[in-house]
Amino acid sequence: MKSDYDSKEKVHKRAEEILGIPFGELAKDVNSKKTKNSVGDLFESWFGKARDSASEPDLGVSELKATPYIKRKGGQYSAKERLVLNIINYQNLADEEFETSHFYHKNKVIELAFYEYIKDKPRSEWTFSEVALFEMAKNPTDYAIIRNDWDKIQRYVKEGHAENLTESLTDYLAACTKGANAQSLRTQPYSDVKAKQRAFSLKTSYMTQLLREYILGDKKSDFILKNSREAADKSLADVLIEKLSPYFGQNSIDICTELGVKIRPGIKNYNSLLIRAMLGFDTSKKSGLDNISELNKASYLIKTVQFDYAGTNSESMSFPSFKFKDLVQEQWKDEDNNPSAKLNILMSESTFVFAIFQHSSVDNEESDNVFKGIKFYKMPQAIINNEIYCVWQDTIDTLNEGVKLWRDGRGIRNNFVNAGDQRVIHVRPHAGYASYIDNGYANELPVPSRWLGDEKDKPRQFSSQYMTNQCFFLNNKFIRDIVRDLVQIH
Repeated sequence: MKSDYDSKEKVHKRAEEILGIPFGELAKDVNSKKTKNSVGDLFESWFGKARDSASEPDLGVSELKATPYIKRKGGQYSAKERLVLNIINYQNLADEEFETSHFYHKNKVIELAFYEYIKDKPRSEWTFSEVALFEMAKNPTDYAIIRNDWDKIQRYVKEGHAENLTESLTDYLAACTKGANAQSLRTQPYSDVKAKQRAFSLKTSYMTQLLREYILGDKKSDFILKNSREAADKSLADVLIEKLSPYFGQNSIDICTELGVKIRPGIKNYNSLLIRAMLGFDTSKKSGLDNISELNKASYLIKTVQFDYAGTNSESMSFPSFKFKDLVQEQWKDEDNNPSAKLNILMSESTFVFAIFQHSSVDNEESDNVFKGIKFYKMPQAIINNEIYCVWQDTIDTLNEGVKLWRDGRGIRNNFVNAGDQRVIHVRPHAGYASYIDNGYANELPVPSRWLGDEKDKPRQFSSQYMTNQCFFLNNKFIRDIVRDLVQIH
């Protein structure tokens, strides 16, 4: 039977008509939890498409997808999850070409329906708030990177290593686990080892940038890749090396002179602004390297690391601060065995790009601060599942038992895992000032803290319900061991 929506224009027009209609009016059983994808089924039924049926050959798009987003505590919106696409058939993938692949045929034109996931509001009152026609090839930059990711996933299969696929291997397009449980396995063509069932997916970070730039706002972003010719057959790693390698071995002052930029000496984010300049971005941005669109979509974290003349880096690397009450509600993995906790997602999906600077004399002046190079690093899954998980769980246990506080010669101490414990990560304050009351420097604890010290040592303003904002830090020694080959030891 021929569909009434046999062109992408007709599909998109029909999709726009669903906006603002409460889910409860679209389907009587919308509150049913019998199917995980009930919202997606609801969107598909809007086009007369039966649940779980294959895409109609005469429907004007390849796929119809519903995808949720959430409002963060600070008011910013983020994608709630990755956009899961089709299951990967390892046997077929090995022999495909990208342009004629099942993946591209299935996902080259997607009608996306966005809805806000509001935990405290009945699902029957939710609505689709935005729709968009996603045509992969119309963004040459993203298309090239997605194609490069597909090639990398295929290469693992061709080499007989599908069991070693992880989400952190790629930039935008990931191979996420998909199955009833971790034991859902599939055969692969060039190995007798069975591999976890996986699906192609667009990463949460990619969907978040898509949401913020194109869906909820006007796109205003800089591009690392300027056009499709620059993008062809290049990964983001290739582009970063191409742009930064000409400056390897040069000192900060000479780099600024060559680029014609002025960065005030001595400011805290001097090195970050210098990297921005080398990548061709405006150095007036206060956020340094945190707001570069293409890096964010690919979960690339560029982190500058400063070494002194002797070859020591004193600073550990901070991650975003967490809310105590939110952290204790997290699950490390979801029912499909995919990362669920924010720290697990960050570590599993991110590619760290360490940009190394070292002083060439004991004076530690900007004029002798040399850009040594960059080092790409993906956190090994064994470290994530053991070392990092243990610190994350210990932090939750400490919060649920009531944080212990006392004062010593260095100030107020607590019993979170600290830098001196020599773990991969640790917990310490992430605020301008120490605070134990309800203000911008502290947040509420799930269980009251326990003061172990002398009562006279308590801060004058103190509530056991609040504690200074904290975050996870990657230990400086761990970073030092990763980049040791770029650092000169004196």
